[in-house]
Amino acid sequence: MKTLCMTIEPLSAFGTPLKGDTLFGQFCWQAAYDETLLSVPFSEALAMYATRPFAVFSSAFPALPEGGIALPRPQSPLELLFDLSDLGRDERIGERKKLKKKKWLLCHRDRSLPNLRAARYLSDEEFAEAAGLDTQGAPISEFLHSHNSINRLSGTTGEGFAPYATRVDVHAPGLKLALFVGHDPTVLSQDALVRGLERIGALGFGRDASTGLGRFRVCDCRPAELARLGAAQPNALYTLAPCVPDMALYLDALFTPFTRFGRHGDHLATSGKPFKNPVIMADEGALFFPKDLAAALEYPYLGKALGGLSKIQEGTVGQGYALYLPVGLEVAQ
Repeated sequence: MKTLCMTIEPLSAFGTPLKGDTLFGQFCWQAAYDETLLSVPFSEALAMYATRPFAVFSSAFPALPEGGIALPRPQSPLELLFDLSDLGRDERIGERKKLKKKKWLLCHRDRSLPNLRAARYLSDEEFAEAAGLDTQGAPISEFLHSHNSINRLSGTTGEGFAPYATRVDVHAPGLKLALFVGHDPTVLSQDALVRGLERIGALGFGRDASTGLGRFRVCDCRPAELARLGAAQPNALYTLAPCVPDMALYLDALFTPFTRFGRHGDHLATSGKPFKNPVIMADEGALFFPKDLAAALEYPYLGKALGGLSKIQEGTVGQGYALYLPVGLEVAQ
Protein backbone atom coordinates (compact mmCIF):
# COMPACT_ATOMS: atom_id res chain seq x y z
CA MET A 1 0.00 0.00 0.00
CA LYS A 2 1.24 3.50 -0.86
CA THR A 3 0.32 6.63 1.03
CA LEU A 4 -0.50 10.06 -0.33
CA CYS A 5 -0.86 13.43 1.35
CA MET A 6 -3.55 15.56 -0.27
CA THR A 7 -4.38 19.20 0.32
CA ILE A 8 -8.00 20.24 -0.08
CA GLU A 9 -9.66 23.63 0.20
CA PRO A 10 -13.19 23.86 1.67
CA LEU A 11 -15.53 25.87 -0.57
CA SER A 12 -18.59 25.75 1.69
CA ALA A 13 -19.70 24.75 5.16
CA PHE A 14 -19.93 21.05 5.99
CA GLY A 15 -22.91 19.20 7.45
CA THR A 16 -20.75 16.13 8.16
CA PRO A 17 -17.22 16.36 9.61
CA LEU A 18 -14.52 15.07 7.26
CA LYS A 19 -13.67 11.84 9.05
CA GLY A 20 -11.93 8.89 7.44
CA ASP A 21 -14.73 6.33 7.70
CA THR A 22 -17.31 8.62 6.08
CA LEU A 23 -14.89 9.61 3.31
CA PHE A 24 -14.40 5.92 2.56
CA GLY A 25 -18.16 5.35 2.41
CA GLN A 26 -18.73 8.19 -0.01
CA PHE A 27 -15.79 7.10 -2.18
CA CYS A 28 -17.34 3.63 -2.39
CA TRP A 29 -20.44 5.14 -4.03
CA GLN A 30 -18.14 6.76 -6.61
CA ALA A 31 -16.54 3.38 -7.31
CA ALA A 32 -19.95 1.69 -7.46
CA TYR A 33 -21.13 4.02 -10.23
CA ASP A 34 -17.84 4.42 -12.13
CA GLU A 35 -16.30 1.05 -12.92
CA THR A 36 -13.20 2.77 -14.34
CA LEU A 37 -12.05 3.95 -10.89
CA LEU A 38 -10.91 0.48 -9.80
CA SER A 39 -8.96 -2.03 -11.84
CA VAL A 40 -11.19 -4.85 -10.55
CA PRO A 41 -15.00 -5.02 -10.27
CA PHE A 42 -16.26 -3.13 -7.24
CA SER A 43 -17.84 -6.29 -5.80
CA GLU A 44 -14.46 -8.01 -5.94
CA ALA A 45 -12.78 -5.06 -4.20
CA LEU A 46 -15.36 -5.26 -1.39
CA ALA A 47 -14.97 -9.05 -1.11
CA MET A 48 -11.26 -8.76 -0.38
CA TYR A 49 -11.56 -5.59 1.71
CA ALA A 50 -11.24 -7.49 5.02
CA THR A 51 -7.79 -8.80 4.12
CA ARG A 52 -6.59 -6.34 1.51
CA PRO A 53 -8.18 -2.86 1.69
CA PHE A 54 -7.96 -0.94 -1.57
CA ALA A 55 -8.10 2.43 0.23
CA VAL A 56 -7.80 3.75 3.78
CA PHE A 57 -8.73 7.40 4.36
CA SER A 58 -7.59 9.59 7.22
CA SER A 59 -9.68 12.40 8.62
CA ALA A 60 -8.93 15.90 7.31
CA PHE A 61 -6.76 18.15 9.47
CA PRO A 62 -5.99 21.88 9.33
CA ALA A 63 -2.90 22.58 7.24
CA LEU A 64 -0.28 25.24 7.75
CA PRO A 65 1.83 26.94 5.08
CA GLU A 66 5.02 25.16 3.99
CA GLY A 67 3.89 21.65 4.92
CA GLY A 68 2.80 21.99 8.54
CA ILE A 69 -0.21 19.98 9.73
CA ALA A 70 -2.18 20.46 12.95
CA LEU A 71 -3.24 17.07 14.29
CA PRO A 72 -5.55 16.63 17.29
CA ARG A 73 -3.62 16.46 20.55
CA PRO A 74 -3.14 12.77 21.50
CA GLN A 75 -5.90 11.47 23.74
CA SER A 76 -3.74 10.97 26.79
CA PRO A 77 -3.57 12.59 30.22
CA LEU A 78 -1.84 15.98 30.12
CA GLU A 79 0.81 14.74 32.56
CA LEU A 80 2.08 12.31 29.91
CA LEU A 81 2.55 15.07 27.34
CA PHE A 82 3.75 17.94 29.52
CA ASP A 83 6.16 18.03 32.45
CA LEU A 84 4.30 19.45 35.47
CA SER A 85 6.38 17.71 38.14
CA ASP A 86 8.19 20.85 39.33
CA LEU A 87 5.00 22.81 39.93
CA GLY A 88 3.11 23.16 43.18
CA ARG A 89 -0.55 22.20 43.51
CA ASP A 90 -2.00 25.64 42.74
CA GLU A 91 0.47 26.28 39.94
CA ARG A 92 -0.31 22.90 38.43
CA ILE A 93 -4.05 23.64 38.36
CA GLY A 94 -3.45 26.95 36.58
CA GLU A 95 -1.02 25.43 34.12
CA ARG A 96 -3.42 22.59 33.28
CA LYS A 97 -6.07 25.15 32.29
CA LYS A 98 -3.60 26.77 29.89
CA LEU A 99 -2.41 23.44 28.47
CA LYS A 100 -5.97 22.23 27.81
CA LYS A 101 -6.26 25.00 25.22
CA LYS A 102 -3.30 23.58 23.29
CA LYS A 103 -5.45 21.16 21.32
CA TRP A 104 -3.25 20.80 18.21
CA LEU A 105 -0.13 18.68 17.78
CA LEU A 106 2.12 20.28 15.18
CA CYS A 107 3.79 17.97 12.68
CA HIS A 108 5.37 18.53 9.29
CA ARG A 109 4.97 16.37 6.22
CA ASP A 110 8.72 16.61 5.47
CA ARG A 111 10.14 16.15 8.99
CA SER A 112 10.11 13.48 11.67
CA LEU A 113 7.91 14.01 14.68
CA PRO A 114 9.89 14.19 17.96
CA ASN A 115 8.90 12.38 21.12
CA LEU A 116 5.38 13.48 22.06
CA ARG A 117 6.71 15.14 25.22
CA ALA A 118 9.11 17.25 23.14
CA ALA A 119 6.61 18.02 20.38
CA ARG A 120 5.07 21.45 19.86
CA TYR A 121 1.39 22.01 20.70
CA LEU A 122 -0.72 24.95 19.56
CA SER A 123 -3.86 26.64 20.80
CA ASP A 124 -6.48 27.88 18.32
CA GLU A 125 -5.06 31.40 18.53
CA GLU A 126 -1.49 30.19 17.99
CA PHE A 127 -2.62 28.09 15.04
CA ALA A 128 -4.45 31.04 13.43
CA GLU A 129 -1.34 33.21 13.78
CA ALA A 130 0.95 30.49 12.34
CA ALA A 131 -1.46 29.87 9.45
CA GLY A 132 -1.90 33.56 8.72
CA LEU A 133 -5.67 33.31 9.15
CA ASP A 134 -7.78 36.38 9.67
CA THR A 135 -9.53 34.93 12.71
CA GLN A 136 -8.94 34.73 16.43
CA GLY A 137 -11.21 31.74 16.94
CA ALA A 138 -10.95 28.07 16.10
CA PRO A 139 -9.94 27.12 12.54
CA ILE A 140 -13.08 24.94 12.38
CA SER A 141 -16.12 26.32 14.19
CA GLU A 142 -19.47 24.70 14.88
CA PHE A 143 -22.69 26.60 14.23
CA LEU A 144 -26.34 25.67 14.58
CA HIS A 145 -28.30 26.11 11.36
CA SER A 146 -32.01 26.72 12.03
CA HIS A 147 -34.62 25.02 9.86
CA ASN A 148 -38.37 24.87 9.64
CA SER A 149 -40.64 22.82 7.44
CA ILE A 150 -42.76 24.82 4.99
CA ASN A 151 -45.81 23.43 3.26
CA ARG A 152 -45.12 24.12 -0.43
CA LEU A 153 -48.82 24.30 -1.24
CA SER A 154 -49.95 26.66 1.51
CA GLY A 155 -46.65 28.50 1.99
CA THR A 156 -47.06 28.17 5.75
CA THR A 157 -45.61 26.01 8.50
CA GLY A 158 -48.89 24.12 8.74
CA GLU A 159 -50.62 23.17 11.94
CA GLY A 160 -47.47 22.57 13.94
CA PHE A 161 -44.64 25.05 14.28
CA ALA A 162 -41.62 22.78 14.74
CA PRO A 163 -38.32 24.51 14.02
CA TYR A 164 -35.15 22.53 14.51
CA ALA A 165 -31.40 23.10 14.26
CA THR A 166 -28.59 21.07 12.75
CA ARG A 167 -24.85 21.35 13.30
CA VAL A 168 -22.73 22.89 10.56
CA ASP A 169 -18.92 23.08 10.48
CA VAL A 170 -17.51 26.33 9.08
CA HIS A 171 -13.83 26.66 8.21
CA ALA A 172 -11.90 29.89 8.66
CA PRO A 173 -11.44 31.82 5.39
CA GLY A 174 -8.28 30.70 3.61
CA LEU A 175 -7.92 27.49 5.65
CA LYS A 176 -6.78 24.39 3.81
CA LEU A 177 -6.96 20.81 5.04
CA ALA A 178 -4.50 17.92 4.84
CA LEU A 179 -5.78 14.45 4.09
CA PHE A 180 -3.76 11.22 4.08
CA VAL A 181 -4.92 8.33 1.92
CA GLY A 182 -3.43 4.85 1.72
CA HIS A 183 -4.21 3.03 -1.53
CA ASP A 184 -3.38 -0.23 -3.22
CA PRO A 185 -1.98 0.98 -6.58
CA THR A 186 -2.79 -2.35 -8.25
CA VAL A 187 -6.49 -1.73 -7.57
CA LEU A 188 -6.82 2.05 -7.21
CA SER A 189 -4.41 4.34 -9.03
CA GLN A 190 -3.44 7.79 -7.78
CA ASP A 191 -5.17 9.47 -10.73
CA ALA A 192 -8.39 7.53 -10.10
CA LEU A 193 -8.27 8.39 -6.41
CA VAL A 194 -7.89 12.09 -7.14
CA ARG A 195 -10.65 11.92 -9.75
CA GLY A 196 -13.04 10.30 -7.29
CA LEU A 197 -12.31 12.88 -4.58
CA GLU A 198 -12.67 15.76 -7.03
CA ARG A 199 -16.15 14.47 -7.88
CA ILE A 200 -17.08 14.22 -4.20
CA GLY A 201 -15.86 17.80 -3.72
CA ALA A 202 -17.87 19.03 -6.72
CA LEU A 203 -21.08 17.21 -5.74
CA GLY A 204 -20.76 17.81 -2.01
CA PHE A 205 -19.73 15.63 0.91
CA GLY A 206 -22.00 14.27 3.60
CA ARG A 207 -25.30 15.58 4.94
CA ASP A 208 -27.24 18.24 3.03
CA ALA A 209 -24.89 18.12 0.05
CA SER A 210 -27.92 18.81 -2.15
CA THR A 211 -28.31 22.20 -0.44
CA GLY A 212 -24.71 23.21 -1.16
CA LEU A 213 -22.83 21.87 1.87
CA GLY A 214 -19.65 19.80 1.72
CA ARG A 215 -18.00 21.41 -1.33
CA PHE A 216 -14.20 21.35 -1.65
CA ARG A 217 -11.48 21.22 -4.26
CA VAL A 218 -8.31 19.15 -4.39
CA CYS A 219 -5.29 21.47 -4.48
CA ASP A 220 -2.34 19.13 -4.22
CA CYS A 221 -1.45 15.44 -4.05
CA ARG A 222 1.99 14.06 -3.26
CA PRO A 223 3.53 10.83 -1.89
CA ALA A 224 3.91 10.63 1.88
CA GLU A 225 5.75 8.08 4.00
CA LEU A 226 4.03 8.04 7.39
CA ALA A 227 6.71 5.84 8.99
CA ARG A 228 9.28 8.52 8.15
CA LEU A 229 7.10 11.27 9.61
CA GLY A 230 6.91 9.44 12.92
CA ALA A 231 9.38 9.25 15.78
CA ALA A 232 12.79 7.62 15.30
CA GLN A 233 12.23 5.28 18.28
CA PRO A 234 8.48 4.73 18.54
CA ASN A 235 6.63 2.67 21.10
CA ALA A 236 3.04 3.62 20.16
CA LEU A 237 0.80 4.22 17.15
CA TYR A 238 -1.10 7.52 16.81
CA THR A 239 -4.23 7.05 14.69
CA LEU A 240 -5.36 9.47 11.97
CA ALA A 241 -9.01 8.39 11.74
CA PRO A 242 -11.68 6.65 13.84
CA CYS A 243 -10.96 2.93 13.95
CA VAL A 244 -11.90 -0.43 15.47
CA PRO A 245 -8.65 -2.05 16.64
CA ASP A 246 -7.99 -5.68 17.47
CA MET A 247 -7.14 -5.16 21.14
CA ALA A 248 -5.52 -8.62 21.38
CA LEU A 249 -2.56 -7.07 19.54
CA TYR A 250 -1.95 -4.25 22.03
CA LEU A 251 -0.59 -3.95 25.55
CA ASP A 252 -2.53 -0.79 26.27
CA ALA A 253 -4.45 2.02 24.60
CA LEU A 254 -5.43 5.62 25.23
CA PHE A 255 -8.49 6.74 23.28
CA THR A 256 -11.85 8.48 23.37
CA PRO A 257 -14.84 6.32 22.36
CA PHE A 258 -16.71 7.55 19.30
CA THR A 259 -20.07 6.10 18.27
CA ARG A 260 -20.82 6.17 14.56
CA PHE A 261 -24.55 6.25 13.85
CA GLY A 262 -24.11 5.67 10.14
CA ARG A 263 -26.61 6.21 7.39
CA HIS A 264 -26.76 4.83 3.89
CA GLY A 265 -26.10 7.16 0.99
CA ASP A 266 -27.51 7.54 -2.50
CA HIS A 267 -30.86 5.80 -3.17
CA LEU A 268 -30.63 3.78 0.07
CA ALA A 269 -30.85 7.05 2.03
CA THR A 270 -34.55 7.22 1.12
CA SER A 271 -35.26 3.53 1.64
CA GLY A 272 -37.37 2.13 4.45
CA LYS A 273 -34.29 1.39 6.54
CA PRO A 274 -31.76 4.15 5.86
CA PHE A 275 -29.80 3.81 9.09
CA LYS A 276 -26.90 1.44 9.65
CA ASN A 277 -26.18 -0.40 12.87
CA PRO A 278 -24.17 1.82 15.25
CA VAL A 279 -20.46 1.14 15.72
CA ILE A 280 -18.33 2.10 18.72
CA MET A 281 -14.92 3.24 17.51
CA ALA A 282 -11.76 4.79 18.91
CA ASP A 283 -11.72 8.37 17.73
CA GLU A 284 -8.79 9.86 15.82
CA GLY A 285 -5.80 10.83 17.96
CA ALA A 286 -5.86 7.53 19.85
CA LEU A 287 -2.64 5.91 21.04
CA PHE A 288 -2.12 2.14 20.81
CA PHE A 289 0.89 0.37 22.34
CA PRO A 290 1.57 -2.83 20.33
CA LYS A 291 2.78 -6.07 21.90
CA ASP A 292 4.92 -6.67 18.81
CA LEU A 293 5.98 -3.29 17.45
CA ALA A 294 7.93 -4.71 14.50
CA ALA A 295 4.92 -6.71 13.32
CA ALA A 296 2.62 -3.69 13.69
CA LEU A 297 4.94 -1.49 11.62
CA GLU A 298 4.79 -3.90 8.68
CA TYR A 299 1.47 -2.33 7.67
CA PRO A 300 0.77 1.42 7.35
CA TYR A 301 -2.66 0.95 8.93
CA LEU A 302 -4.26 -0.78 11.90
CA GLY A 303 -7.78 -1.93 12.70
CA LYS A 304 -10.22 -4.12 10.81
CA ALA A 305 -12.97 -4.04 8.20
CA LEU A 306 -16.50 -3.59 9.52
CA GLY A 307 -19.33 -5.85 8.38
CA GLY A 308 -22.91 -6.56 9.39
CA LEU A 309 -23.74 -2.86 9.24
CA SER A 310 -26.87 -2.86 7.11
CA LYS A 311 -30.33 -4.34 7.40
CA ILE A 312 -31.10 -3.92 3.69
CA GLN A 313 -27.78 -4.10 1.81
CA GLU A 314 -25.95 -7.36 2.31
CA GLY A 315 -22.21 -6.98 1.92
CA THR A 316 -22.06 -3.41 3.18
CA VAL A 317 -18.62 -2.75 4.67
CA GLY A 318 -17.25 0.11 6.74
CA GLN A 319 -13.77 1.44 7.35
CA GLY A 320 -12.56 0.28 10.74
CA TYR A 321 -8.99 0.83 9.57
CA ALA A 322 -6.89 3.88 10.34
CA LEU A 323 -3.54 5.11 9.07
CA TYR A 324 -1.16 5.93 11.89
CA LEU A 325 2.01 7.77 12.84
CA PRO A 326 4.61 5.88 14.93
CA VAL A 327 5.20 8.00 18.02
CA GLY A 328 7.26 7.86 21.18
CA LEU A 329 5.64 8.41 24.57
CA GLU A 330 7.08 7.53 27.95
CA VAL A 331 4.53 5.73 30.11
CA ALA A 332 4.84 3.74 33.32
CA GLN A 333 4.59 -0.02 32.70
